[in-house]
Amino acid sequence: MDTAQRLLATASMSPDTDRPRTDAGDAVPDGLSEEHERAPEGWRRAASPLALVLLTLLMIISLTGLAGVEETRTEDTSVATVTWHAPARIRNGEFFEMRLQVDAREAIDELVIGVDATLWEDFTINTFFPAAAEETSEQGELLFTFGPLEADGTFLMKVDAQINPDMLWRNEGTVTVYDGEQVLVEMPIVIEVLP
Repeated sequence: MDTAQRLLATASMSPDTDRPRTDAGDAVPDGLSEEHERAPEGWRRAASPLALVLLTLLMIISLTGLAGVEETRTEDTSVATVTWHAPARIRNGEFFEMRLQVDAREAIDELVIGVDATLWEDFTINTFFPAAAEETSEQGELLFTFGPLEADGTFLMKVDAQINPDMLWRNEGTVTVYDGEQVLVEMPIVIEVLP
């Protein structure tokens, strides 16, 4: 028998039995046996009730707000009322929105918003509206200058962000509203991040 005939004969033999294959469906793939063809018995034949219990528990936790809570905080001064709205507890990887509103009682010559860099550490900022006239960073604080705000005027800053997936535990920092270099309001903020 020459080499070509030997290769054809080997290809037509079943590797487990050294008998010729009669049909393509007769051969059992390596690592499988007839035991794999039997129907499962007992608990193996249906989904485990444990999975249903865990899913129900996860849904209850989600509905109670334990996995995510938004917070609105307000600080009043003689010059302005400042309102901060953002998640107080959120899961990593999520998208979210932060809003800061300044309602001026008196004219503010140069509105500056300061955010401690530690508050936004491991956050990806997707949208920042309105755009600041000037952006700087001094001594670990991100400063955004917006210009004058008239008495009885309202300023709304909206930030869309995402928690980076490797961020866990919490970020803390202060959001400060300035008139130029004069501090009007300081608001300590904590954002907890769950896995």
